[in-house]
Amino acid sequence: MENSKETGIGTDSAALDKATLNTGDTMALKDLLEKRLIDCGWRKEIEQLIRNTLEERGVANLTHDQLAAMIIPNARALVPDVVRKEMLLRVREALQSPLPPSGKK
Repeated sequence: MENSKETGIGTDSAALDKATLNTGDTMALKDLLEKRLIDCGWRKEIEQLIRNTLEERGVANLTHDQLAAMIIPNARALVPDVVRKEMLLRVREALQSPLPPSGKK
């Protein structure tokens, strides 16, 4: 699996030190993103892009990493702006909300 530098996914470590999401928020945001991408047809579009790439290049001629390197930039570009904006808003809201008490003394 690629690291965040290879895929371009991730955060600036300085910003990460200042604010982090708890596991519950992270999972809820991931679930919401997945739902929005499925609802808008992005997932089917990417599945078709993968199929077309495999047909053109041949399954035996591509490694998983090579396929990912070819698909990821296109997949990112195809995410609808409305989904990007909604997720940005939701992440900001989650980062600004106060953390629940830990219950530890």
